[in-house]
Amino acid sequence: MTHENVVKANEIIGKDVVKALQRRGFGAEYVATGEEALKRVLEIIPADATVGIPGTVTIRDIGALDALKARGNVIYQHWGNMTPQETREARFKENEADVFLTSANALTRDGEIINIDGTGNRVAGMAWGNGLVLFVVGINKLAFDLSDGLKRAKAATIPNAIRQHVETACVKAGHCVNCLNDESMCRAILILNQAVKGRKYHVIVVGESFGY
Repeated sequence: MTHENVVKANEIIGKDVVKALQRRGFGAEYVATGEEALKRVLEIIPADATVGIPGTVTIRDIGALDALKARGNVIYQHWGNMTPQETREARFKENEADVFLTSANALTRDGEIINIDGTGNRVAGMAWGNGLVLFVVGINKLAFDLSDGLKRAKAATIPNAIRQHVETACVKAGHCVNCLNDESMCRAILILNQAVKGRKYHVIVVGESFGY
């Protein structure tokens, strides 16, 4: 398949997922590239808004963290050289921000948003918090159905654990083994079946691959 055909196929699939998300009460749109996604993030988030950015590779990959900082937005994040107490406090501030800017581990073709978490702060911020939840989701995160999405979410734990230098059982085995031990990073699973009552959501589906 040529590059042009892949781009067209991604657009067709992505726009179909957008319709599914909208049926479930989520604001949603499709963009072709990471550059377009960054442009939309900067348009959607007010220049004076506080922004919480949890553990998401996608948001950093599209350059949103640096762009928002350069514009003057106050950013709350727990990545970096922090003490355990500073990390804990940053996680609370992320969830209290005007905008919670994140990605998803999986997004089904029927519009269900799936995330898996070890600490719980990220899934908590998606379900309950102060302001807008803004998702940026690469085309690589799409799954056929809920079962496929859960498998995809668990598989994403392996590169995430490697990034954090955590020797989980799945890193050692090369696949999920449904471990129940201290190193497990799969402790809380959130499936957003519909937009939560009283909460504003917007999902940007990107026709390129980002994150795990």
